[in-house]
Amino acid sequence: MKHLVEVPAAFRDQLKQSRETGLGYHVVSVGLKNGKTFEQVTTSEGCIIEVRGHAEIPFASDEIDSMRVNHKRWNFRDDSPERRAKAASA
Repeated sequence: MKHLVEVPAAFRDQLKQSRETGLGYHVVSVGLKNGKTFEQVTTSEGCIIEVRGHAEIPFASDEIDSMRVNHKRWNFRDDSPERRAKAASA
């Protein structure tokens, strides 16, 4: 089961004020306190819901140091691990 990660309070207003990447979601860049960066992270309704290339979200909310809306789109719904598994079993 996929777990969601809450967007830290410090970044919620920034997301609310930003233009959405698509209906109900933003694609953002997330910088972690350890220096690692993820360029395609999808957020929706105050949660991180998908990180491109990862079946699970590879960080916790308290590890996030920065978040910036970048609109680097990818079809995360078609690229989801669940969809890939379903296609492989068909």
